[in-house]
Amino acid sequence: MVWIYGGAFLLGGSMGANFLDNYLYSGQEIADRGNVIVVTFGYRVGTLGFLSTGDSSLPGNYGLWDQHAAIAWVHRNIRSFGGDPDNITVFGESAGGASVSLQTLSPHNKGLFKRAISQSGVALCPWAINKNPRKFAEEVAVKVGCPTDASMGAPLVYNLSLSPVVDGDFLPDEPHNLFHNTAAIDYLAGVNDMDGHIFTGFDVASVNSHL
Repeated sequence: MVWIYGGAFLLGGSMGANFLDNYLYSGQEIADRGNVIVVTFGYRVGTLGFLSTGDSSLPGNYGLWDQHAAIAWVHRNIRSFGGDPDNITVFGESAGGASVSLQTLSPHNKGLFKRAISQSGVALCPWAINKNPRKFAEEVAVKVGCPTDASMGAPLVYNLSLSPVVDGDFLPDEPHNLFHNTAAIDYLAGVNDMDGHIFTGFDVASVNSHL
Protein backbone atom coordinates (compact mmCIF):
# COMPACT_ATOMS: atom_id res chain seq x y z
CA MET A 1 0.00 0.00 0.00
CA VAL A 2 1.41 3.36 -1.07
CA TRP A 3 0.31 6.40 0.96
CA ILE A 4 -0.02 9.93 -0.47
CA TYR A 5 -0.38 12.56 2.26
CA GLY A 6 -2.63 15.60 2.10
CA GLY A 7 -2.08 19.22 3.04
CA ALA A 8 -3.95 21.36 0.48
CA PHE A 9 -1.07 20.82 -1.98
CA LEU A 10 0.79 23.38 0.15
CA LEU A 11 2.31 21.44 3.04
CA GLY A 12 2.76 18.01 4.54
CA GLY A 13 5.26 15.19 4.81
CA SER A 14 5.54 11.44 4.54
CA MET A 15 5.46 10.94 8.33
CA GLY A 16 2.65 13.39 9.05
CA ALA A 17 2.06 15.45 12.16
CA ASN A 18 3.36 14.24 15.53
CA PHE A 19 0.68 13.71 18.19
CA LEU A 20 2.01 12.60 21.57
CA ASP A 21 5.14 11.16 19.96
CA ASN A 22 3.14 9.23 17.36
CA TYR A 23 3.40 10.13 13.69
CA LEU A 24 0.13 9.98 11.76
CA TYR A 25 1.55 8.41 8.62
CA SER A 26 4.21 6.04 9.91
CA GLY A 27 2.30 3.04 8.54
CA GLN A 28 3.22 0.90 11.53
CA GLU A 29 -0.35 0.33 12.71
CA ILE A 30 -1.51 -0.89 9.30
CA ALA A 31 1.55 -3.09 8.87
CA ASP A 32 1.09 -4.54 12.36
CA ARG A 33 -2.53 -5.47 11.68
CA GLY A 34 -2.20 -7.21 8.34
CA ASN A 35 0.02 -8.88 5.80
CA VAL A 36 0.89 -5.63 4.06
CA ILE A 37 3.89 -3.45 3.25
CA VAL A 38 3.20 0.27 3.75
CA VAL A 39 5.18 2.77 1.68
CA THR A 40 5.21 6.52 2.30
CA PHE A 41 7.17 9.13 0.37
CA GLY A 42 7.66 12.86 -0.01
CA TYR A 43 6.65 15.03 -2.96
CA ARG A 44 6.98 18.70 -3.81
CA VAL A 45 4.18 20.97 -2.60
CA GLY A 46 3.39 24.68 -2.79
CA THR A 47 5.04 26.71 -5.53
CA LEU A 48 7.79 24.14 -5.99
CA GLY A 49 5.19 21.48 -6.67
CA PHE A 50 2.24 23.18 -8.33
CA LEU A 51 3.07 26.67 -9.58
CA SER A 52 2.05 26.93 -13.24
CA THR A 53 1.73 29.58 -15.92
CA GLY A 54 -0.64 27.36 -17.87
CA ASP A 55 1.81 26.93 -20.74
CA SER A 56 5.13 25.31 -21.58
CA SER A 57 7.10 27.98 -19.66
CA LEU A 58 5.95 26.50 -16.34
CA PRO A 59 3.53 23.62 -16.97
CA GLY A 60 3.11 22.66 -13.30
CA ASN A 61 2.05 19.34 -11.75
CA TYR A 62 5.58 18.70 -10.48
CA GLY A 63 4.16 17.25 -7.27
CA LEU A 64 2.04 14.81 -9.27
CA TRP A 65 5.10 13.78 -11.28
CA ASP A 66 6.94 13.15 -8.00
CA GLN A 67 4.09 10.92 -6.85
CA HIS A 68 4.15 9.06 -10.15
CA ALA A 69 7.92 8.54 -9.86
CA ALA A 70 7.47 7.06 -6.38
CA ILE A 71 4.67 4.74 -7.53
CA ALA A 72 6.77 3.60 -10.49
CA TRP A 73 9.74 2.96 -8.18
CA VAL A 74 7.58 0.84 -5.89
CA HIS A 75 6.28 -1.14 -8.85
CA ARG A 76 9.83 -1.82 -10.05
CA ASN A 77 11.34 -2.65 -6.67
CA ILE A 78 8.71 -3.83 -4.18
CA ARG A 79 9.36 -7.50 -4.95
CA SER A 80 12.80 -7.09 -3.32
CA PHE A 81 11.00 -6.15 -0.08
CA GLY A 82 8.63 -9.11 -0.19
CA GLY A 83 5.83 -7.29 -1.99
CA ASP A 84 3.79 -8.03 -5.10
CA PRO A 85 4.16 -5.47 -7.93
CA ASP A 86 0.85 -6.67 -9.39
CA ASN A 87 -1.09 -6.01 -6.18
CA ILE A 88 -0.31 -2.37 -5.33
CA THR A 89 -2.92 -0.11 -3.72
CA VAL A 90 -2.42 3.66 -3.74
CA PHE A 91 -4.30 5.55 -1.01
CA GLY A 92 -4.41 9.07 0.39
CA GLU A 93 -6.42 11.66 2.29
CA SER A 94 -7.64 15.20 1.46
CA ALA A 95 -5.26 16.60 -1.19
CA GLY A 96 -3.65 13.17 -1.05
CA GLY A 97 -7.02 11.61 -1.85
CA ALA A 98 -7.43 13.96 -4.79
CA SER A 99 -3.89 13.09 -5.84
CA VAL A 100 -4.77 9.39 -5.79
CA SER A 101 -7.77 10.11 -7.99
CA LEU A 102 -5.63 12.15 -10.40
CA GLN A 103 -3.02 9.39 -10.51
CA THR A 104 -5.70 6.95 -11.67
CA LEU A 105 -6.55 9.33 -14.52
CA SER A 106 -3.04 9.83 -15.85
CA PRO A 107 -2.00 7.65 -18.80
CA HIS A 108 1.54 7.61 -17.37
CA ASN A 109 0.39 5.27 -14.56
CA LYS A 110 -1.08 2.55 -16.76
CA GLY A 111 -0.32 -0.84 -15.21
CA LEU A 112 1.53 0.54 -12.17
CA PHE A 113 -1.12 -0.16 -9.52
CA LYS A 114 -4.24 -2.27 -9.14
CA ARG A 115 -6.37 -0.45 -6.57
CA ALA A 116 -6.88 3.10 -5.30
CA ILE A 117 -8.55 4.61 -2.22
CA SER A 118 -9.41 8.32 -1.96
CA GLN A 119 -10.30 9.65 1.50
CA SER A 120 -11.94 13.09 1.73
CA GLY A 121 -10.79 14.24 -1.69
CA VAL A 122 -11.18 13.28 -5.36
CA ALA A 123 -10.26 14.77 -8.73
CA LEU A 124 -13.75 16.25 -9.13
CA CYS A 125 -13.49 18.41 -6.00
CA PRO A 126 -13.62 22.11 -6.97
CA TRP A 127 -10.26 22.73 -5.27
CA ALA A 128 -8.46 19.81 -6.93
CA ILE A 129 -7.84 21.52 -10.29
CA ASN A 130 -6.63 25.10 -10.77
CA LYS A 131 -8.71 26.57 -13.60
CA ASN A 132 -6.70 29.79 -13.82
CA PRO A 133 -3.06 28.98 -13.00
CA ARG A 134 -1.69 32.06 -14.77
CA LYS A 135 -3.47 34.34 -12.28
CA PHE A 136 -1.78 32.67 -9.30
CA ALA A 137 1.59 32.63 -11.04
CA GLU A 138 1.34 36.38 -11.62
CA GLU A 139 0.45 36.93 -7.96
CA VAL A 140 3.58 35.01 -6.99
CA ALA A 141 5.63 37.10 -9.40
CA VAL A 142 4.33 40.35 -7.91
CA LYS A 143 5.09 39.21 -4.36
CA VAL A 144 8.71 38.38 -5.18
CA GLY A 145 9.31 41.35 -7.47
CA CYS A 146 9.39 39.52 -10.80
CA PRO A 147 7.91 41.04 -13.97
CA THR A 148 4.59 39.39 -14.80
CA ASP A 149 5.16 39.43 -18.55
CA ALA A 150 8.28 37.22 -18.45
CA SER A 151 8.74 33.49 -18.02
CA MET A 152 9.01 32.66 -14.35
CA GLY A 153 10.83 30.10 -12.28
CA ALA A 154 9.40 28.83 -9.03
CA PRO A 155 9.88 31.36 -6.20
CA LEU A 156 8.85 30.02 -2.83
CA VAL A 157 5.84 31.57 -1.08
CA TYR A 158 3.39 30.02 1.29
CA ASN A 159 0.08 31.87 1.16
CA LEU A 160 -1.36 31.18 -2.28
CA SER A 161 -3.83 28.54 -3.36
CA LEU A 162 -1.94 26.19 -5.67
CA SER A 163 -3.15 22.90 -7.09
CA PRO A 164 -2.80 20.60 -10.10
CA VAL A 165 -3.65 21.77 -13.61
CA VAL A 166 -4.76 20.19 -16.86
CA ASP A 167 -1.38 20.33 -18.60
CA GLY A 168 -2.05 18.19 -21.66
CA ASP A 169 0.56 15.65 -20.54
CA PHE A 170 0.17 14.20 -17.07
CA LEU A 171 -3.50 15.22 -17.26
CA PRO A 172 -4.40 15.32 -20.96
CA ASP A 173 -7.98 16.48 -20.33
CA GLU A 174 -10.42 17.59 -17.65
CA PRO A 175 -10.85 14.88 -14.98
CA HIS A 176 -14.50 14.21 -15.79
CA ASN A 177 -13.45 13.29 -19.34
CA LEU A 178 -10.82 10.78 -18.19
CA PHE A 179 -12.67 8.48 -15.81
CA HIS A 180 -13.63 6.11 -18.63
CA ASN A 181 -9.94 5.18 -18.87
CA THR A 182 -9.77 3.81 -15.31
CA ALA A 183 -11.93 0.69 -15.62
CA ALA A 184 -8.97 -1.58 -14.86
CA ILE A 185 -8.44 0.00 -11.41
CA ASP A 186 -10.55 -0.94 -8.38
CA TYR A 187 -11.47 2.41 -6.84
CA LEU A 188 -12.95 3.30 -3.46
CA ALA A 189 -13.80 6.86 -2.39
CA GLY A 190 -15.23 8.15 0.88
CA VAL A 191 -15.01 10.75 3.62
CA ASN A 192 -13.08 10.42 6.87
CA ASP A 193 -14.87 11.01 10.17
CA MET A 194 -13.60 14.07 12.10
CA ASP A 195 -11.33 14.94 9.18
CA GLY A 196 -10.50 18.42 10.46
CA HIS A 197 -8.77 17.12 13.58
CA ILE A 198 -5.49 17.07 11.68
CA PHE A 199 -5.36 20.84 12.06
CA THR A 200 -5.46 20.75 15.85
CA GLY A 201 -1.77 19.88 15.98
CA PHE A 202 -1.03 23.23 14.34
CA ASP A 203 -3.75 25.40 15.88
CA VAL A 204 -3.93 24.05 19.46
CA ALA A 205 -0.50 23.83 21.03
CA SER A 206 -1.75 21.93 24.09
CA VAL A 207 -2.77 18.90 22.01
CA ASN A 208 0.78 17.56 22.32
CA SER A 209 0.92 18.04 26.09
CA HIS A 210 0.86 14.91 28.22
CA LEU A 211 -1.91 14.93 30.83
